[in-house]
Amino acid sequence: MKKLILVLNDLEGCGKSATACALSHWMRDREINHALVSSDDKATEDSFYTGYWDMEDLEVAQVISTLDKNDAVIVDVATGSARAWSDFCEAHEIDLLLSELDVDMTLLIPEHPGERCHDEIIDLAELFTDQADYIIAHLPIEPRGCGAAKWKKSQAAKAIDYLGGQEINLPAMTSELETALDSHGITLPEALCDLANLPRFVEITATQWLASAGKAFDKSVTYLVPEEAGLGTF
Repeated sequence: MKKLILVLNDLEGCGKSATACALSHWMRDREINHALVSSDDKATEDSFYTGYWDMEDLEVAQVISTLDKNDAVIVDVATGSARAWSDFCEAHEIDLLLSELDVDMTLLIPEHPGERCHDEIIDLAELFTDQADYIIAHLPIEPRGCGAAKWKKSQAAKAIDYLGGQEINLPAMTSELETALDSHGITLPEALCDLANLPRFVEITATQWLASAGKAFDKSVTYLVPEEAGLGTF
């Protein structure tokens, strides 16, 4: 089975791009044949991404073509496009198509302890129901513009548990990494997309964060790694 992995949460600033780029690095390190595409046209300016899917004009043929060429496809779903993805899946019966193509769909959902974030996760569970496998990627990000909310025993946690979801914990940024990014005026996703051209100190701290993130992904190989890549080396 191949993998179509949607990294999504319609809440802005919840870590989608950092999660998607980190997952792509993890797959590159393990020589998994994959593509990293975005539904944000700004991502096309960065060569780290291999494609752009415009949700307003996306065609099934684009999805099939990309899946044909890769064992896994990671989609960095832009803020506000999660529902468009759900509509696309429903309109084109993507669940049946993926079954015919021997492809599993995984929703990789960044989570931080905020009420709005949890509401978005509940909405995603209701939109996609049992069409996909679920991974909640906990990120230690302070909620903005809403009250704090614990994950354990929350309605969002119960919804994901009901759907058989898994949970992983992505690392916090160290103070050294935050300082390095701030001193060069870049974000974590921007750093992850351009490691080779970063100043040495920024590269080292970002690479250390990636190594910790990779250990988290190691715990969800069944939902992330296509059968073609094999699980024996993980």
